[in-house]
Amino acid sequence: MIDDVLCFIKSAGNKLIKIRKDKGLLIDYKSKTPVGMVTKADKTISKMFEDFVKKNFNWLNYFIVDEETFKNYGDKIFDKINKAEYVFIIDPLDGTLQYAQDIPIYGVSIGVFKNKKPYVGAIYMPRLGELVYSDENKNAFWVKNAFKKNEHKIKLDKGYKTTSKLIVDLQQHFELDKTKNTQNYLFVDYLVSSFSYLLIASGRIRSGMFKDWLWDFGGAWPIFDALSYKIYDFKENRYIKSLDKKDFTNDLKFKNAHIIGSNSEVTYLKKIIIKDLEK
Repeated sequence: MIDDVLCFIKSAGNKLIKIRKDKGLLIDYKSKTPVGMVTKADKTISKMFEDFVKKNFNWLNYFIVDEETFKNYGDKIFDKINKAEYVFIIDPLDGTLQYAQDIPIYGVSIGVFKNKKPYVGAIYMPRLGELVYSDENKNAFWVKNAFKKNEHKIKLDKGYKTTSKLIVDLQQHFELDKTKNTQNYLFVDYLVSSFSYLLIASGRIRSGMFKDWLWDFGGAWPIFDALSYKIYDFKENRYIKSLDKKDFTNDLKFKNAHIIGSNSEVTYLKKIIIKDLEK
């Protein structure tokens, strides 16, 4: 299955670059804020993915969670998720605002869940030429110059100890205790979830703190699972291991901010967090 997903994500990346080059953005807004921006590219990749799954996996009992179409199911979307053996989760274009401004940290994120557990996933940043993915055997890879003749694939080590001093604090969802060793690290926000997840998976960032929508995290989740990274709900004091309605709002946003990282990183972040700011 991962080979098919990678084939699609390559074509999706090429399409994103072509649409941006042709300046065929046709910008619209789902909300009145810049983060509600939607472009022709979002909708094009969404339709491409629907057709791709139908063509390649029509024999499966599946359901697609897509940022561009999920509202069609209202508050019954988890009924669909619970009935499907396979759930395909796609963010057709993560970093739409950056894409529209021709800032190259945008990408496509695809995750596949089997019986609500993370199965395979991929994140591709086409302008950067970087890809991270996990396969059916729980192996994870980081690919530089992805889909090119000079591509370089690195198998990611579950026991890798990063020396990075960076920690993602996306939109600052937590209040931190600045007296507890936080001066040893730099807390950063790259504004694009998939780019942050790619950096965490490849070891260039230690860990992260997020409160994302499911499609933002769907592609990264199987990769982190393959690396034995944990997803920890600070407010509920528990780990999140599968797709479960209790962890999400009706619009598929995580109810609480969460920590992502290795056991040691989660332990450290739990110690320095004072509270969830509930943004």
